[in-house]
Amino acid sequence: MKGKLRSILLYFSLVILPTLGISTLFFSYHWHKMHQENKKTAHSVLFLYRDYLDHHIGEASSALEMLAMVFSAKAPTSNEEIAQLLQGTSKTDGRFSGLYYADPNAIITVASSPLQKPIDVSDRLYAKEALKTKETTVSSAITDRVLGHRAILIGTPILDQSDNITGLLMASLEFDHLATALNAIKPKFHFEVTDQYNITFLEDDNGLDGQSKSKVTTHLSNLPWKVSVYPQQIDTMLLYRIVFTESLITLFLINILFLVMQNALLKRQTELEKRQNEAKKLELVGTLAASTAHEIRNPLTGIKGFIALLKEKHKHEQDQLYFSIIEQEIERINEIVSEFLILGKPTAVIEKTYDLREVVREVSLIIQSEANLYSIEFVTHMPEQPILIRCSKDHIKQVILNISKNSLEAMSSGDKLTIDVKKDGSKAQLQIIDTGKGMSEQIQNQVFEPFFTNKDTGTGLGLVICKRIIEMYKGQIAIDSKEHEGTVVTITLPLHSA
Repeated sequence: MKGKLRSILLYFSLVILPTLGISTLFFSYHWHKMHQENKKTAHSVLFLYRDYLDHHIGEASSALEMLAMVFSAKAPTSNEEIAQLLQGTSKTDGRFSGLYYADPNAIITVASSPLQKPIDVSDRLYAKEALKTKETTVSSAITDRVLGHRAILIGTPILDQSDNITGLLMASLEFDHLATALNAIKPKFHFEVTDQYNITFLEDDNGLDGQSKSKVTTHLSNLPWKVSVYPQQIDTMLLYRIVFTESLITLFLINILFLVMQNALLKRQTELEKRQNEAKKLELVGTLAASTAHEIRNPLTGIKGFIALLKEKHKHEQDQLYFSIIEQEIERINEIVSEFLILGKPTAVIEKTYDLREVVREVSLIIQSEANLYSIEFVTHMPEQPILIRCSKDHIKQVILNISKNSLEAMSSGDKLTIDVKKDGSKAQLQIIDTGKGMSEQIQNQVFEPFFTNKDTGTGLGLVICKRIIEMYKGQIAIDSKEHEGTVVTITLPLHSA
């Protein structure tokens, strides 16, 4: 139960939480991206509205200024003449819902449509500004006192040759027509137009539904007005679909990564348990072997002594032959028992500094003799400089002889055995190379296991003992072998500085 809970917590910590965190980042990224895109689109729409207003009112102002120039040139004196000019222009220009003529006191006396009585507009700001500056001015949305509906009024002074004001021309731009035209440009966007007093006088009928609460604003080029557009709200369904899809992909990838990690950890744990089991097995085998070896060695000593006495007593040639065979077998048992003792707990050894080259030279004679028996070529390669190591010479000899014996047994007549000694950085390296039949990868993985052997007559302890000896001196042993090509056994030991 605890293991299952631990697995759930591990999965939640390594998969679910990172996925949620990355999904949050995806959401934030796409939300910001969509917001910026909507804002960018709103800016484009904003400039369309601004350009339309500038163009529409600019053309209307220009048309009214042209009419004022006509009035200045013709200088009509009667109301009938003035009305005729106003009516003619109103019919040809559909932007104007009404055209008016006022005297220098800003009192409308003539209009393009019948006028019941004069109308005073001297209190209007646009009229005051036009008379004061002698320039065309535009009002915000106000009530047209002639027609009685909301409109934008343009006022242009009529000047004589002496630059004196002789009258005031006014044009009424129908407000609803302008609002409809702006709505038709981009009907999905909410817009507002404000005057110089920051009063909103023109906006669409959509309201802020589906719009962002923040807005983008720009000024008109020729008027003190501002036009604002509200960006579209983010499409949450699209946002959720994108984030959900990317989160699923992320979850899938993190699951794969989690499974790879789990597999790697499982392999590592299995390897660790395997090494621990091997260590325990080796320790158990060593303890049992050492105990058994002591028990065997004691009676062997007695047997060996009595054989020596019997050998002195019975001098017959055939008896001597039997005694010598018995002594050889006792010696063989002693060698096996000695190997058992090495498998036990490490015993105190006397370490000295030796030249690895000299150790190899001492065993080379024995190896050469064995090689001659098998008709195998034997060579050694050693540097001129000493290679000093701290060890028990007998132990290193035992390792070299044991491995060389295995190599000789794996080779056929005409093959070659090489022992190569050299320095490798701060290590002494000894390689025993043969051109024998080699080993499969499966056998290489098992050669250091106790009692594993592929020989008919072997204890399976030789390489185990070699590994134990090399590790006693903080060294390493490795085997690289290919079937039908040969084997390389590499031993590295720490160099000793004299």
